[in-house]
Amino acid sequence: MKITLWIPSADNSARWPCVESWWNLETPDNIKLRLKRTGANNIKYSWNAAVKEFLDSGDDWLLSWHADVIGVPQTLMRLLSWDKSLVSALIFMRTSPAMPHTWQDYPDKPGEYSPRIKETRKWFYDHPDCIKEFGPYVMEERPDNALIPISFASTSCVLIHRAVLEGMREIVNDVWFKWDNDYTGGGEDRNFFENAKVAGFQAYQDRSCVVGHLVGDIPTSAADFFAWDYVSTVLNTGEHEIIK
Repeated sequence: MKITLWIPSADNSARWPCVESWWNLETPDNIKLRLKRTGANNIKYSWNAAVKEFLDSGDDWLLSWHADVIGVPQTLMRLLSWDKSLVSALIFMRTSPAMPHTWQDYPDKPGEYSPRIKETRKWFYDHPDCIKEFGPYVMEERPDNALIPISFASTSCVLIHRAVLEGMREIVNDVWFKWDNDYTGGGEDRNFFENAKVAGFQAYQDRSCVVGHLVGDIPTSAADFFAWDYVSTVLNTGEHEIIK
């Protein structure tokens, strides 16, 4: 097994918490990761050049890990453990609101999506110890119901088998990544996962594997989501529940 650790970033700088995450990642049989950094935040050109280089390398897996994301050493091994071709960690938005990057489409409204807030809330109510977690973590033992099919997630921490990128190639004409909206930007996430689905690959997310989205050197994570959701629920309904 060969794995490329790909770090898309907005510039050539790297924060120490991120470097520490990359350095400490556990790998199968202690294999060495091929490290590829994309310094310029030019999705259409530099990101896709990185994907071409990955496919030319013959590596089996591409782990997309954005330069503003941190994780625990067990992150890669947990994502690999599901034996899925396209699986992401759970990450929350870097700026308020701290919603989960877990999106579901509307069957009767093509092209429209909603964040799966209620399901994520229930997940944390069922696993209250996770609510107290600041920063990234991997839950032990792995809950069987942690893995869910999704319409799309963030590409901030997603494990992609080369078969996905090869299957997408004819559909996207070697442009695997581009802005979701050519005029307003809005990220590259939805577009990538939509094309993967057209190529026949279901995307999944592991809710027991949480990575942190850095704001400065502080990562948003489960505790931030719960705090935002708790306040939102109280303000909207006047109801609340104490988690001990």
